[in-house]
Amino acid sequence: MRSLLPDGLRVGFFCFLIFLMPFLSACSRLGLGHGPSAPTPTASQQITAPAASSSSVVATAPATSPTQITTTVPAFSPTVAVPTPSPTPSADALQNTVNTFLQDWHDGNYSDMYGLLGSNAQASITEAKFVARYTDISTGIDQISVTATASLPSDLTPTGTPPTVSVPIHVTRQLAVLGTLQEDNVLPLVFEAGAWKVAWTPGLIFKDLTSNSVVQYDPVTPLRGSILDRNGKVLAEDGLVVTVGVVPGEIKDEPALLNALSSYLNIPQNQIKQAYASAQPDWFVPIKDIPESDKAAAQQKLGGILGIAMRETHQRMYPYGEDAAHVVGYASPVLQPELKTLAAKGYDIGDLIGRSGLEAWGEDILRGQKGATLSIVDSSGQVIRVIAQKESVPGQTIVTTLDINYQIQAMKTLNKKTGSLILMDPRDNSILAIASYPTFDPNLFITGMTDAQWNVINGPNDPLLFRAVNGLYPTGSIFKVITMAAGLEKGGFKTTDTFNCGLDWNGLPGVTLHNWKAEGTLNLIQGLTGSCDPTFYTIGLKLNQIDPNILPTFARGFGLGQSTGVIGLADSAGLVPDPAWKEKNVHQPWYDGDGVNLAIGQGYLLATPLQMANLYTAIADHGTLRTPLLVSQIKGPDGSVVKSFTADSRGTLPVSAQNLGYIVEGMKGVTSTPLGTAYYAWKGSTIPMAAKTGSAENETSKAHAWFVGYTTPDQPRLLALVMLEGGELGGEFAAPLGRQIIDYAVAHPEK
Repeated sequence: MRSLLPDGLRVGFFCFLIFLMPFLSACSRLGLGHGPSAPTPTASQQITAPAASSSSVVATAPATSPTQITTTVPAFSPTVAVPTPSPTPSADALQNTVNTFLQDWHDGNYSDMYGLLGSNAQASITEAKFVARYTDISTGIDQISVTATASLPSDLTPTGTPPTVSVPIHVTRQLAVLGTLQEDNVLPLVFEAGAWKVAWTPGLIFKDLTSNSVVQYDPVTPLRGSILDRNGKVLAEDGLVVTVGVVPGEIKDEPALLNALSSYLNIPQNQIKQAYASAQPDWFVPIKDIPESDKAAAQQKLGGILGIAMRETHQRMYPYGEDAAHVVGYASPVLQPELKTLAAKGYDIGDLIGRSGLEAWGEDILRGQKGATLSIVDSSGQVIRVIAQKESVPGQTIVTTLDINYQIQAMKTLNKKTGSLILMDPRDNSILAIASYPTFDPNLFITGMTDAQWNVINGPNDPLLFRAVNGLYPTGSIFKVITMAAGLEKGGFKTTDTFNCGLDWNGLPGVTLHNWKAEGTLNLIQGLTGSCDPTFYTIGLKLNQIDPNILPTFARGFGLGQSTGVIGLADSAGLVPDPAWKEKNVHQPWYDGDGVNLAIGQGYLLATPLQMANLYTAIADHGTLRTPLLVSQIKGPDGSVVKSFTADSRGTLPVSAQNLGYIVEGMKGVTSTPLGTAYYAWKGSTIPMAAKTGSAENETSKAHAWFVGYTTPDQPRLLALVMLEGGELGGEFAAPLGRQIIDYAVAHPEK
């Protein structure tokens, strides 16, 4: 144990106790208190001098003793304690500490960073609070990454006691909203316990940050852009709503409050009470949103009851609700698990994000750019320093080709029948209406829904499925225009060829296939008009025997088996089967029967209603296959046109103009002659049409019903497609709906 007495006094006192006064001369001979003491090194010396030996310094008596002293002094070798010089801190060790600390910061290893802190720094903050502060700031400011680089000075000579060195660092942060943020700072280091440590303060996170101040991040979410129809009518917008809520501390008569809210908002009293049960007295607890137009009525009913408050806020609104739900889509708040991928894009919990339809496709267009202010604020709320600031930018507007009046009429025409209805203008290939049923109310994803509503949306009827663009079905007889084109182009058939259109067809050995009704002997054009199955069985068989890939290739040439390329929607590709596909997926060879089935739009073939509508607009446009047009313009917040869209050409149908004319001739008779499958549905109409009906067998007991047609055949400007799941005969059930929507559109032309 090291003594608290000086070296000389310690040994002299020892001699006094042993030998007393007679032996003072002996003590004198030892030189205690007079000999040179060991030098005490300075701080600089302690860092730069080599390590001293740990051997003791021994004091001994002179060789000659006075003759008058006869008593022998016992041998004595006192140990003089000498401070042990500290190890020399090297520049490599210092650089290693700097590099490790900064790398751990980059990697988010905050606990490892804490382990590199000096004793004073660790005494000022616990590891848990240290880790929490770094984590909270990183998450709170939407930090994507942080990188710090050090510039070691040429002179690393430490100063002070304990020795310290300051190393300049340059910090680069990448933030989701504020972008790149750069700051110069200083990393202080202290040498203690034989190693370099970081003399940390909160100012290392951001300059000017202290233990008594905080980093404050105030994001600004811009208004989401609107979605409009072709005439400027709003299909989706951030509109004003009134939030009816409760401030618990202001309640005076709780029964009266609960009764009034429950009655007006149609919410159970216990649900309302539960909403604010754990809230602080001064909190505003939202109960339900109501339209801004209902504010006056709400004020009259609820305004005089203490504890009830109303606030105006912006909220996503869908004015036409169920009528345009699938094409417009819906947005809903970002959830916690989604932040793993969305936080880097600037999203926070509760931010809206498009989930389907145009809301999803146009997310980056509609959401705008968030703004934010990043600052350091003291305990009183005063801003010490604004670190960075960025203004928000409102979202852009999507203008569609839809006419909401046609869209509403399309939904009325479907009349809650499961299926789709599409109205297009073949002149520019624009979509005027695109309806799907069952449907849903997109507003429920904003305002919230009851358990019953949630169960319906997720029920077996699948109302979220956009059947017009993602429903996949066998097409039945509306595929026959493709078979006729292939037969004329590659099968050697002529329009004058005749076919026995009786009830049975025996072209395949051992197999009898049937016609939908007996029609007598018909030529090829008549066969299309009357949808004679034996006509197309015969063509399909011959094409398959020539080359089983002919008909699949023609189907793809008409746009099937691939996305239509429509901008604004994520449509399904469907399926065109061929021998290679069947071998790979069914593990069976391709038979003649497969070619015959495909010829009438059956078998493995699957297509969407939009694909079939687009196929027929190509026929209407003399063989030019284009992308359907849904989005016509993107407009900036100031109303200026940022981008315009037109239908892109995807090539020409693989059929000559002459043969395409024969196909159109067959289609004209569908609604205008008794042989036509839609004749009775269109009887009495003065609107000339080129059309086709179809009934497609499927896994259910009832066939799917199809109708597609355009007017006028010579100058097409309107095309309608109707598809009814399980609707059975297309001419009997789908065609009348086609007539209804065409009649309406002709009577209400686009201005």
